[in-house]
Amino acid sequence: MADLVWVERVRSEFAQWVLDLRAEHPGVGALLDQHMAAVRQAITSAGEQLSPPALIGYLIGFWDGAREVGWRPRPPGGPLDFATLRMSAVCLMLDSPRPA
Repeated sequence: MADLVWVERVRSEFAQWVLDLRAEHPGVGALLDQHMAAVRQAITSAGEQLSPPALIGYLIGFWDGAREVGWRPRPPGGPLDFATLRMSAVCLMLDSPRPA
């Protein structure tokens, strides 16, 4: 349960504004689609099933790795970077009843 609370915090603090951009900027949707495909590939290549626990584990690991190299969340409206897009894509995948 604590992991889900953390995911919601990540989403509300920086991912939601990225997800909201999809309606205004179709290119953002395409970027998120590419990141979702890469996440799917990474999880299944590791021999795991694509599932909410696997996605949460991926998100936590990605967050930790990004923070270790100095990444910090961008403010809403700031430039989109790789880490922000990747973690926003995972949040989007977690929205799906069955992550695609």
